[in-house]
Amino acid sequence: MSQTKVASHNSPGEAIMLGMCPNQQRSSTRKFLRLPAWMVFYGDSFQKHVAMVRDMTRQGIFFYSDVRPQLGEEIAFVMKFPKWTQSSPIACKGKVVRIEQAVPGAAIGVALSLSRFFVLNKTWNNKVQVAA
Repeated sequence: MSQTKVASHNSPGEAIMLGMCPNQQRSSTRKFLRLPAWMVFYGDSFQKHVAMVRDMTRQGIFFYSDVRPQLGEEIAFVMKFPKWTQSSPIACKGKVVRIEQAVPGAAIGVALSLSRFFVLNKTWNNKVQVAA
């Protein structure tokens, strides 16, 4: 009878992608999305930015955009997705925990720890188009 040998991970990156890395600080499994989105940041005024959402959970999100918040900054925004996704807008508030930029001029990667996450009804879209 032959035994099957379980292969060890060849690299830390492989272990991370397979969710087998003990050093991960995530409290839940990420959902890889790779979806375009429009992010409407609110505060003193509405600021609309195009973004690419890489992954998200109800506790956190990572996206690429031209937005460059400060590490530790609290930001609030609503994400709108293209119609073909049939996704409702999502309102979020969170703290910036990581900022990445691979090379100068590249899109900025922003990781947030979310304190609020709400799925909005689809009628919200009309309100943003008027306000933005």
